[in-house]
Amino acid sequence: MAAKAISIEIGYSLTRVCEVDYKAKTHKVYRSFTIPTAEGVINDGVLTPTPEYIETLTTALTERKIKTKQVVFTITSGRIASREVTIPYVKENRIADVVNANASDYFPVDLSQYQLAYSILGVLGDPKGTQQYKLLVLAAPSALLNGYYDLAKALKLELAAIDYAGNSVFQVAKDKHAQGTSLVIKIDERSSLVMAIHDARLAFVRNVAYGAEEAIQTVIDSKRWAEADSVQAAMEVVSMNDCIGSPEMVEAIAPLTSGISRVVDYYTSHNSDASVEVVYITGLGANIKGLAELLARDLNLPVEVLRQIPGWNLEKSFRTQYYGEYVASVGAAAAPLGFKKDAEKAKGKDKAAGGKGGINPAPIAYAILGLGLAIAIALAAVSILRYMGLEKQNMELKAQNSDLEAIIPIYNEYTATLASYNLVTAMYGQTENRNEELVEFLEELESKMPSDVHVVSFTSTIDGVAINMDVSSKSEAAAAVEQLRSFDSLIPTSVTVNSVVEEIDEEAGTISVNFSVAALYRDVHAPSLSDTDDEADADSASNTEE
Repeated sequence: MAAKAISIEIGYSLTRVCEVDYKAKTHKVYRSFTIPTAEGVINDGVLTPTPEYIETLTTALTERKIKTKQVVFTITSGRIASREVTIPYVKENRIADVVNANASDYFPVDLSQYQLAYSILGVLGDPKGTQQYKLLVLAAPSALLNGYYDLAKALKLELAAIDYAGNSVFQVAKDKHAQGTSLVIKIDERSSLVMAIHDARLAFVRNVAYGAEEAIQTVIDSKRWAEADSVQAAMEVVSMNDCIGSPEMVEAIAPLTSGISRVVDYYTSHNSDASVEVVYITGLGANIKGLAELLARDLNLPVEVLRQIPGWNLEKSFRTQYYGEYVASVGAAAAPLGFKKDAEKAKGKDKAAGGKGGINPAPIAYAILGLGLAIAIALAAVSILRYMGLEKQNMELKAQNSDLEAIIPIYNEYTATLASYNLVTAMYGQTENRNEELVEFLEELESKMPSDVHVVSFTSTIDGVAINMDVSSKSEAAAAVEQLRSFDSLIPTSVTVNSVVEEIDEEAGTISVNFSVAALYRDVHAPSLSDTDDEADADSASNTEE
């Protein structure tokens, strides 16, 4: 019988819990339920379980008679840094060793404060020639994971693993479209994950900083369709009613759809050899009626809600046809990446037990004496053999020394050349500036800006950049400014708006907004902005949680 695990995904508004088979070939869901997540319990993946939240979760497990003792968590967080890397084609059980050996090159931070995990994205090269693994390597701050250790302990459960939500969803969705390329979009409350799966391999993962929360809150505030005073009640409303076409809902959902469109456009433009055949949506937002059709129009691709997955039979495991919000928690138990705190190994001490029975000690003493003499003779023989071996080695080394004297001038020339090289490298470093990375900056601008942004003018100096743009609304202008503040090459606090002009064409019924943005470049030798944020977040979390 397969071992079971309690698999938990904690969102901003709701906590999803499933009792499932753990690391089994068959995938069975025994029980599932959702409870509200109190305000402040979760923040960008960082968990701060309150006594009230722990009591609510404990009570829910008890009421459903769930006695499984292993727990798996799946998390989504912008603080988990990721890098796509290539490594030599080694045996799979050696991949972890290669990743750990090169981790400081992937993540230039204090890795003692992080835990690493990886997923194989594919194999590059010719099977008959040189091959390499393409990996997605993840680094999670240990301080971020501490809350999950604490929650497992408070629930009196054994922590089996902590998984990344992207991998959790991939484990479920990889066989849905086994051949070719598909996109899977997991829409949560405040963020979304866009994943590309090519031939049942995870090929691409990106985070979108928008989710379904604005749409849910619009339903609660407007009361246009029904009285809904909670997220669960609002989700029932949007799953049963076609709310997506109303003006207020269009405005609420626009940042989400445009954010997804930008990421999809970026992927398709950089992977023209693997055209996307279908898009699947899942997560909490997949329950919104009409969202799949809206995305299909925006992306110009077929979009479906993820259902009827081969090998999972989820439609029979849940009481309703909507189970997208449970996909990550179900998949986390299949093959988690393994963000898990190393267990402390207790060092046992042998305890000698004495007895006073009728055992004759003389034979034991003679046996010990004989054993001691045998060991002494063996040690003496070993010492003699070792001395003879060292004497021979000494003679060989003396002979080699005379042969190697000719290498000394070559070594001296090498050290002098190396010193000159380092001097030239240092001099070149003083001449580097951000204008040398202008192509990369423009590519980042293309991938991150809202789809309807029109760049009127662009000026770049060694100190900074000035951009004049046209957009369709002030909210799009604000989104563009926020995106610029996420650029690795720019100082976020220096991104300023110099002017905003709104023009209304009454005859055409259109609005355009022209605005100018100026920003200063970060020092070219400064570490990546995302790496700096990760390190700062880790230090901050360590101070507050540890």
